[in-house]
Amino acid sequence: MDISPPKRRIKILSELLRKSWHFLAGIVLFESYTVVLLAFGKQIALVSLTGIVLVALVFEHIRLEHKPKFFEFLNVLFRKKEMCSTSSMVSFLIASLLVFAVFPYPIAIFAVLVLVMGDSFSAGFGMIFGKKKIWRNKTYVGSFAGLGINLLTGFVVLHEYPQIYIPMAITGAFVETITGKVEDNLFVPIAAAVVGYIMQIIYF
Repeated sequence: MDISPPKRRIKILSELLRKSWHFLAGIVLFESYTVVLLAFGKQIALVSLTGIVLVALVFEHIRLEHKPKFFEFLNVLFRKKEMCSTSSMVSFLIASLLVFAVFPYPIAIFAVLVLVMGDSFSAGFGMIFGKKKIWRNKTYVGSFAGLGINLLTGFVVLHEYPQIYIPMAITGAFVETITGKVEDNLFVPIAAAVVGYIMQIIYF
């Protein structure tokens, strides 16, 4: 049964708000990690990011186990399935910590941005303009929008290395499209970073 127009608008607005929050959080994480890295070095930056992961886990524990009424106004930022399970933000933070710890900074940064930018744009364009679905809630418009913004972001961040950013952009868009039950916030940046590192080994 089709969702009625008012309910569809509410659903779209709610999802766009959630994606906007993820986008903002991702950009803040990217900027903060870079500042700490430049000022204090990689080890301190990773320790700081680990602290953020721990704070997020404590927040999730309080939200899910104790359900304080004070947190109820934040429910709009969570999907229905996240009301009783860990939110995707935790997966994003853990994936970010992994790629920053394991991979070179340029590859790690772009891998995180592939998720932040690609996921936000693919979801936004898919919900508003997407009509024909690839499968589940994935649309052609959304997937191509995600790929396009990934390529544009790669050109800005790694413009001297198209051999690296183009395969990473394609990988991110492909993985985001095919993921269903597997958490894309965890899968996308790690897959993109692995591909980017392989390309670095091959070409440089």
